Amino acid sequence: MNMLVVGFFQWWYLRGWTNFIHKMMGVLQNLADSFSISLLAKTLFAPYKQISAYGSGEISFQAQISDFFDKLLSRVIGFILRISLILIGIFVMLLDIIFSCVAILLWPLLPFLPIVCVVLTIVGVII
Repeated sequence: MNMLVVGFFQWWYLRGWTNFIHKMMGVLQNLADSFSISLLAKTLFAPYKQISAYGSGEISFQAQISDFFDKLLSRVIGFILRISLILIGIFVMLLDIIFSCVAILLWPLLPFLPIVCVVLTIVGVII
């Protein structure tokens, strides 16, 4: 029984803690890959879904003006969507960093939480 408790604490404070930190880093890397902020920043002014990437092919002045405004509108829509995704991605990644840091800092205290709860119950603390 004694070896079981010692083994648990050895795992919890050595391998378990490092595995937990690696998993938290993996979640952050997956978020960075999902939002791909660097790619969004590189293509910030590209047309939205390549809409109007090719002109109508007409030579008339009116057709060229129409093509110009179609491309401009497509680029504005693309810019707005990409900048929104960049901001949302940064916000989500910051939240993940904050929650991961709190979880990593609380990890060493978790084995003692049941004992603390029992003592608080005996003392009569109501939360």
